[in-house]
Amino acid sequence: MGLLVNIDNGGSFTDAFATDGERVAHIKSPTTPHDLSQCFVDSLDRLSRELYGAEDLARLLGDTDHLRYSTTSGTNAVVEHKGSPVGVMLLAGEEQSLYGAADTLGKTSLWSAMVPAAPVALSLGNNTLDEAELMQGFTTLIAGGVSRVVVALPTVEQEMLVKDAVLERYPRHLLGAIPVLFSHELVRDDNNARRLLSAVVNSYLHSGMEHFLYGAERITKQHHLASPMLIYRNDGDSARVAKTTAIKTYGSGPRGGMEGMVAYAGMYDASAMVGMDIGGTTTDISMVVDGAPTELAHGLVGDEEIPSSFAMGDIVSFGYGGSSIIRVENKDIVIGPESVGAAPGPACFGRGGSVATITDALLLAGMIDPDNYLGGELNLDKSLSAGVIQSDIAEPLGLSLDQAVDAMINAYEGQIAQHMNAVMSARKIDIGDSALLAFGGGGPMNAGGIAEAAGFKRLIVPAYSSVFSAYGIGFSDLSHHYRVPMAEVLERGEEAVITEMRSRASRDMFGEGIDACDWNESLEVSGSKNGQLSVQPYASGQLSALSAGLADSALQLTATHTLQHLSLQTATDVPAAPAQATGEATVNINGEPLKLAVYSLKTASAGASGDGPALFRDDYLTCLIRAGWSFKVSANGDLIVEKQS
Repeated sequence: MGLLVNIDNGGSFTDAFATDGERVAHIKSPTTPHDLSQCFVDSLDRLSRELYGAEDLARLLGDTDHLRYSTTSGTNAVVEHKGSPVGVMLLAGEEQSLYGAADTLGKTSLWSAMVPAAPVALSLGNNTLDEAELMQGFTTLIAGGVSRVVVALPTVEQEMLVKDAVLERYPRHLLGAIPVLFSHELVRDDNNARRLLSAVVNSYLHSGMEHFLYGAERITKQHHLASPMLIYRNDGDSARVAKTTAIKTYGSGPRGGMEGMVAYAGMYDASAMVGMDIGGTTTDISMVVDGAPTELAHGLVGDEEIPSSFAMGDIVSFGYGGSSIIRVENKDIVIGPESVGAAPGPACFGRGGSVATITDALLLAGMIDPDNYLGGELNLDKSLSAGVIQSDIAEPLGLSLDQAVDAMINAYEGQIAQHMNAVMSARKIDIGDSALLAFGGGGPMNAGGIAEAAGFKRLIVPAYSSVFSAYGIGFSDLSHHYRVPMAEVLERGEEAVITEMRSRASRDMFGEGIDACDWNESLEVSGSKNGQLSVQPYASGQLSALSAGLADSALQLTATHTLQHLSLQTATDVPAAPAQATGEATVNINGEPLKLAVYSLKTASAGASGDGPALFRDDYLTCLIRAGWSFKVSANGDLIVEKQS
């Protein structure tokens, strides 16, 4: 086969993974938030250098069968409040309540950033439209500085009245036309508030997403990528740029890690697996139970947790990352949520960082190799780390430098473990029976201490842990989802609704360039059970029974074209043999310097095993094996760490 290329554009680093079944290349490249196209191309250039020995973007894309891409652009726009200002048109009388959404929004800064102008009311007595009122509403919104408009009315018919008038007055071929989104065209949801919020978020993200993604796609076309670039979504599958809605890209990167977790849970026969993805800015906690990712029936957007009409992965994020600022407040060590990101980065990067981070602490503890960070791309400066930790942590707490470093690491690992225990307890998942999968650039570094503090007995560090979300994207297929609320299904009839969904699926798959015989469909009844998404196979005439106990139930059709996937090696146990050390390092553990054997997961043979304390180091991997734990390299090249009885 040709190359499968996956790119995950994160907040601090952009990760990329490529394989043709024999060769494997993976890299990390600093994200360039001022121009995401730059880090996109940089990642492809670096992959080509890994594969061919020299940069050759045209050759790389010419050899590629599928390029899957997830972007942080939408997530960044939400976090930084840097989207396109949206105007809103609602049914008269709902301007203040927003169909009840105002009660949950309160005075969130995100909502005011997305919708800077007061909503416009539309009077639709007897389902008739006052066109003068409509045009005056457009004039008011445009004068208020909006660049897009959302029309969110209770029924499809009401929105179509407005659509006909808008297209007549503002035909789309004119330069003066303003983009208008009609909420029912984005999603079918009986909850007017959720549908309104979903449409606003989508419009807020649309312009920047469109500009960037079409620019990235243009680059791939110029270099002769044979098949269209695919955008990975937060529902776990992919589609072309032209067939992707902006809101579906929100939080898509962490969902890639969940997709990889599903594959790993199956390979290692884990009934419950907890994912811990530590990047530069956040720690993301996710779960796979009985082979399926846990999902929220109505995903939440932003720190304000604005509810949407779309299911999203149940991923809990908090501001603990490799670049999170660590400080002392009232004699307590406080971590994040503020981050120095990749630029300027931790102090040891030598790029102007002037505050303490866990990366600085791990460097001084001896875990991180200062001469081989990010594959040798950066040479880290211990003196800069020592300076900020001395001033920010040691002096305020009255500790020596070594004691301060130890206190920072213990606080970081202990607080993440506390968060994890709270998340698992709320979902009634037994940590003692679960495997912890540690990934992301920072996941394995502190995984041993976090696993011990949280109560895990088994820790798995994937072979490609540093780029695992990019790796996980490679298990996705090309798909489209169609959802009709149950009330509408019962009113119109099952067959009529299914026929309509099949027609939409046929059009979309044709637009994807997929032949009619080359995709399949599945029908399910979906809904919310205690906030979690519940899905079960559809059976004709059984809608009442299938939707019993579900809130917001709906009939859903999924159209899927299967893509080439990454392949996993067997998880069959292999004979143990003593691991061969590649060197040694002095690491401070609990304030005491210990000389540890250093191993390489990249070069270790399947079955290589040993006991902690020990240290694994590779270009993009650092993992400390604690005392009382043993390790073994699996047939798939993963590091399996287990607590000794």
